[in-house]
Amino acid sequence: MLAIVTDSTCGLTRVEAAELGVDVIPMSYTVDATWYEEGFVGENGDYAELFSASRHVATHAVRTASFESAFRAHLGRGEEVLCVTISSRLSGAFRSAEDAATHVSSDRVAVLDSWVTAGALEFLVRRARALANGGCSLDEIVADLTKIRMDTRIVFSVPDMAALSRSGRLGAIRRAVATKLNRYPVMALSEGGIVQLADGRGARGMAAAMAEQVPDGTTDLIVSHFGSRGPETREVFLAARSRLPEAHIRVKDGGPVLAEHLGVGAVGLAWA
Repeated sequence: MLAIVTDSTCGLTRVEAAELGVDVIPMSYTVDATWYEEGFVGENGDYAELFSASRHVATHAVRTASFESAFRAHLGRGEEVLCVTISSRLSGAFRSAEDAATHVSSDRVAVLDSWVTAGALEFLVRRARALANGGCSLDEIVADLTKIRMDTRIVFSVPDMAALSRSGRLGAIRRAVATKLNRYPVMALSEGGIVQLADGRGARGMAAAMAEQVPDGTTDLIVSHFGSRGPETREVFLAARSRLPEAHIRVKDGGPVLAEHLGVGAVGLAWA
């Protein structure tokens, strides 16, 4: 039996996690020194309002002890464990999971850097469960996910560059406030790091530029909104529907931890 462990940026609801048999270990964040744990999708309240009324917000990766506790519990039940985390270039969660695996020192535990987050991380978790249900071994599943993570993608746009600039994750990307000229930057994660792909004029142009990145024949997509659903979310959904009318498209809340780093009002589009 394979146990799957991931972090709360995966974007699963409580029901989805239960159906998949996935342990979702919460990221955490502080708002004006008050500590919060990120919950399942739909269980984080109005975090956008909370952020807007605060003076300081900070996020915190999953602690090593939290991963270790989950690993030991599953090993104690005779299960193998696969832990798939948010990109190591976005968070320290992967390092925490690696350290936890070292502490338990078992060849029945594997840790994988997904290179992605949000909807794209959900797709990898779902893939892992499908392979396990199909009888694949832990090594086979890790090999498969290592191969397909390059093609499991998320593109996104932000209301401005301020939050990403504060996060220190922009690398060489320009830090100008893009929407001052009604230009929305379209970015992606490439091998776990942020790269800029294009600019879109207005929300509709941004959405079209995002949808153009999706390969022909894609059948399943997730639109992530960070904060309440705004016009950008609607435009991305419509652009994806126009581009791939037969695809299954879900719209989900991306959660407070990613919203703090991207900025409330950001929107993403993920596919596998």
